[in-house]
Amino acid sequence: MMKQHKLFTSIYVVGTGLSIALIMTLFIIFYVKFTPIYPEYNRDRILVIKSVKRVAKKNSFNWSLNHGTTYYMVNELLKDLPHLEACAAVFSGTSWADDGDMITLPDQRNLLVKAKYVNGDFWRVFTFQFLEGVPFTVEETEAKEQLAVISQSLSQKLFATTSSVGEKVLFNGQAFRVCGVVKDVSNATPESAAEIWVPITNNVGVMESYTRDDVSGEVHAFLLAPTSADKKKLREEVLDVINKYNQQNQVYEHEFFGQPDEYWFCTFRTGMDKTVTVWGVLKQYIYMLLAFLIIPALNLSGMISSRMEDRLSELGVRKAYGANNGQLIIQVLWENLLLTGLGGVLGLLFSYLIVFTASNWILTLFDDFIWTPGERVDLTFEMLFNPMIFIASLLFCVLLNLVSSLIPTVWALRNPIIQSIHTKR
Repeated sequence: MMKQHKLFTSIYVVGTGLSIALIMTLFIIFYVKFTPIYPEYNRDRILVIKSVKRVAKKNSFNWSLNHGTTYYMVNELLKDLPHLEACAAVFSGTSWADDGDMITLPDQRNLLVKAKYVNGDFWRVFTFQFLEGVPFTVEETEAKEQLAVISQSLSQKLFATTSSVGEKVLFNGQAFRVCGVVKDVSNATPESAAEIWVPITNNVGVMESYTRDDVSGEVHAFLLAPTSADKKKLREEVLDVINKYNQQNQVYEHEFFGQPDEYWFCTFRTGMDKTVTVWGVLKQYIYMLLAFLIIPALNLSGMISSRMEDRLSELGVRKAYGANNGQLIIQVLWENLLLTGLGGVLGLLFSYLIVFTASNWILTLFDDFIWTPGERVDLTFEMLFNPMIFIASLLFCVLLNLVSSLIPTVWALRNPIIQSIHTKR
């Protein structure tokens, strides 16, 4: 049948492939954003605080909105919560208005690097693979030790080897000793990705904002619960700390907009200045998925319906020899599932092509703020080739086949046997 109707087969397979390519691109984006991948394998146990609004109690018109909290909140207010295993504080280097973080090479040239200032608990919340050495500890962070963990690619650039523990790097004009080298991190995981990580206490701006009166700043807090089930209790404890802090603070009132968030939820927060619900985040993507399903299903149903008109005599003959409607429906569904399956394979290849060629911007489609302006986003094998993607592709193929094939088939089989047989007469 495929050889006899090459045009129909080609249009069906390519049309299905393009539809599945779009839906699979969405699945890949979602997978990268909130499933456990290196080095963020603990995402299912993490709660996140990113944005804080500060309002003066004596003058409600005096307010500011920041992209995070402060190191004081992480280091003082949250550290002793009963259901907190670790709390990472992350400051993503200098602001974009500055020249950026620099490493000075031996020939006095400056190398612009992606840097993160983190605390000792950062290495417990995020599970990096150390190729050599160890991370700096909580005690070394509090002592403001000038230590650095660098990526393997940066180690290769600076020392032509990944065995660089003990070497010195001149970072932002100060000498830091390399204490560890980690496997490279993709910019597709922006909360942990960097080329160099140094103790947060070495950042002057972060330490200047270390104040009891204000917890709105530029530090992102990642709270790790002992188990996924403990996140609810941990969230209640954090909210209790926030309420008590606001009551005791005589200068400012702080708004956290429903945070701390689940990790997956914070990645899809469409604005940092409002409280949103899970349904508010999900409904736009549900509508999008339905559109990707219904529109191609209608087109395919029209094509299948026209083909069924040509096959009425065949179905009539089979019914005359004892085939019932159920058997004929299953036959047609299997035939179309084969075509849909071929389209699914083609669509999966299309989706990988789309993601590979547009990786620098496609992962930011649903973000208000692009985290890596002008930077290359490398997608790893782990992010693209995984059982979840293949299962999602298979389920979408089956669903598309059922929606597009079932109605035209049932409609064609309503005709009596004699009428079906005589359609070609």
